[in-house]
Amino acid sequence: MAAKAMHGNGLRIFTYHSIDHPPVGTPLPKLHVSPEMFDRQCRWLTRLGMRGVSMSEGYRALREGNAGKLVAITLDDGYQDNVLHAAPILSRYGFSATCYVVSNTIGGDNAWDAALGVPRAMMTADELHAWQQQGFEIGSHTCTHPHLDRLDPATLAAEMRESRQRLQTLTGAAVEHFWYPYGDHTAGVGGAARQAGYVTATTTRKGIAQTSDDPLQLPRISINGGRGIAKFVLYAGTAYAEMRR
Repeated sequence: MAAKAMHGNGLRIFTYHSIDHPPVGTPLPKLHVSPEMFDRQCRWLTRLGMRGVSMSEGYRALREGNAGKLVAITLDDGYQDNVLHAAPILSRYGFSATCYVVSNTIGGDNAWDAALGVPRAMMTADELHAWQQQGFEIGSHTCTHPHLDRLDPATLAAEMRESRQRLQTLTGAAVEHFWYPYGDHTAGVGGAARQAGYVTATTTRKGIAQTSDDPLQLPRISINGGRGIAKFVLYAGTAYAEMRR
């Protein structure tokens, strides 16, 4: 039996991190969604008559007022498992996605979480090219994943500008979308994103993006590991996230 969804005209921005089973001992298991669950979630989007897209396609549709059947699938940080596990699943369903990359950690690990003692491999330059060649998009997540609201103006501007420049040089494609690390956002941080030339920037504020939203303060819906499929369907097929703004 076909499922029905209440679409509306807003854009759901679903945010993931690692598409893998959480490593033993990780203090942040919710940042990991297993490949099996990710596949199940994509299958449910299809059943609901929805399609996973990149931020560029999703934001364009939002501006045109017809984003209701689209979900912008975004992945934070640039983990290697995104290309190993998420990419084949996305391709299987004909979906696209945007991966927000921490530019100075390409080929390294998640140094900002070093104190937690659970390193995760990041995509190499070759893997970023493989991600891109499969039709997926790359966005910026700064150079080093700092708390932006704690930086002096010059360092703040460099984190945003240089990350974008490096990723554009590496990929040969425009990098137009930004994700604030930790969701840190102030007037100064937003101004730096605008000066760096980003078209959109996403916060940690929960909700469904509307045409009236500031494009540099877009809300998102965090898809965490450990949740059952019922909560995912609620976020995908109803206005539940908007009611929780």
